[in-house]
Amino acid sequence: MFVKLENGVPTEWPVAVQRIRFEHKSVSFPRDMSNIDVRPYGFAPFKYSDPQEHDPQWQEAQELTPVEVDGVFVQRWQIVEKYTAEEKEVLVAQQAEAAELSAVASVRTLRNILLAATDYLALSDQTLTPEMAAYRQALRDITTHANFPHLQEADWPVKPE
Repeated sequence: MFVKLENGVPTEWPVAVQRIRFEHKSVSFPRDMSNIDVRPYGFAPFKYSDPQEHDPQWQEAQELTPVEVDGVFVQRWQIVEKYTAEEKEVLVAQQAEAAELSAVASVRTLRNILLAATDYLALSDQTLTPEMAAYRQALRDITTHANFPHLQEADWPVKPE
């Protein structure tokens, strides 16, 4: 790959070898141009690089103009914050609220499934045992549990036999 130069400064990158050939149709370039000095034609070798480690949720890598290192223009990066401190604080609070709402919804869904699995016992032609009635009531009351919505397995009522 190459960079296009104007007055020695990169203006486009990466540029494929076909671009050099297209812009200089009257020049017969060899198939392998890795050892050809293309500076007289307004181009120079280019090398990709990876951006520094960053948190893509809060930061982004912005590409900067390549710099020349040992005759090769190397891709550069700058890591910038996506949000101000105030914006980040609001977003973190929103994410925490969304996670809490998701946890509440998950617990309620599981509770509803467990209740539905015993609904047939609460029909008028069935006799509901006191243990089953207590179990179903405990399921309904699960939203008042001290650990709600972050329940452990031991926090759930045990279905009677």
